[in-house]
Amino acid sequence: MNDFFNEFKKVSKSDWENKIISDLKGKDPSIIAIDNEIEELKLSSYYHAEDVSKNETPGNFPFTRGMNGQKNQWQNGAFIRITDEKDANKKALLALNSGADLLIFKPEKENIDWKCVFDKIQFEFIHAQFVIESKAEFDAIYNIMDTYENTVQYNIDLVDQFSEKHFNEIANNFKTKQQRFCSVNGFKVQGLGANTWQEIAFCLNTGHNYLTRLMELGFTVDEASACISFKLGVGSNYFFETSKFRAMRQLWAKVINAYKPKHNCSHNCDITAVVGHLNKSLKDPYTNLLRQTTEAMSAIIGGTDAIVVKPYDIYSTNGSSELSERMALNISNILKEESYFDAVIDPLGGSYSIESSTVEIAAKAWGKFQELEQLEAGVKSEVFINEIKVKAALRIKGIQDKSIVLIGINTFENPEEVTNEWTSIYTYLGLPSLVSEQVLIP
Repeated sequence: MNDFFNEFKKVSKSDWENKIISDLKGKDPSIIAIDNEIEELKLSSYYHAEDVSKNETPGNFPFTRGMNGQKNQWQNGAFIRITDEKDANKKALLALNSGADLLIFKPEKENIDWKCVFDKIQFEFIHAQFVIESKAEFDAIYNIMDTYENTVQYNIDLVDQFSEKHFNEIANNFKTKQQRFCSVNGFKVQGLGANTWQEIAFCLNTGHNYLTRLMELGFTVDEASACISFKLGVGSNYFFETSKFRAMRQLWAKVINAYKPKHNCSHNCDITAVVGHLNKSLKDPYTNLLRQTTEAMSAIIGGTDAIVVKPYDIYSTNGSSELSERMALNISNILKEESYFDAVIDPLGGSYSIESSTVEIAAKAWGKFQELEQLEAGVKSEVFINEIKVKAALRIKGIQDKSIVLIGINTFENPEEVTNEWTSIYTYLGLPSLVSEQVLIP
């Protein structure tokens, strides 16, 4: 077989730079540099093989390129809000028939009849996650789902005021058989307006707190790591978001490695990517579909374990429509079954620009993580919260003055009148979630 690369003369980085300077015809080369104020990243618009020294392979430490050695497989999730048991069951069954293989249940009422919610759902063939906000809620679900330990996880968030005493009691259930029940909710931090490396630093600090807490309760590092999962939000900057997922895996493996685990799989960073609401529009549904697709693509290429595309109108006064729910599931189905995104592991690995942005984001995230470790309150500290406020303010300013262009929101708005409004979504760390469309309301 011929080596075609030998037929072409190698071009050095200096050759590229000389050509670029020549083509700019006297203009300052800095005009083509990437300087992102929100991310605080200064990157080149061109990279060369000379910029990348490492040669990592999938399945090997530090797992920037993931732990999978065969396929880039992920779960397609549907988010089920439980306000009525029969309706929730109907939506869950419809989602499964529409291609979902992961259900995430969020209770939004008390004294739920879980048997009604679970009617005819064959949990032995799918994965499930449960958002847990009380021990009573956990006990009710755990008593039913105990036999499905390999496919069920419980999303308990200590940052969100979950009782520490009840957390310790729940942890006792998983000393013998580990399941993921410690949930690190980076998605919510991203929804406040945080940038990529702030979100990662939050995840590392919170995940490390879970790790040490479980080890104090008698878990080994291998057992503790098997109990922790991460939720990451997905923003609109396609390449930064891909780099974020890669950097997150790399840094979490670094944290775990410091405790000298016995098993290689303990380095695994279990990530569920959530495509949320931050840059979505109730007035321009079709542009949302494009945004959701590219965001899902960046998370999948980055190597997420599961993805949940929330219907764009899920937090509206009209509620999510059947069409928006179906389209949210179809995105993942098409990317897997028609575009074959599952066939290639880390397809952007080796890209000089992606490798460089991964290094830059990881360096900033690790530095912020180390700062948070020195603060007594960590991610709940006033310092960190104020830093997120700064980034949120920059996003709001950019949307209002149109330096951040969002088609259908602040540019080329849909002229048709839409009778649908945003409801309150959530607060986290004492801050309200950010919705781009809302900041334009006088």
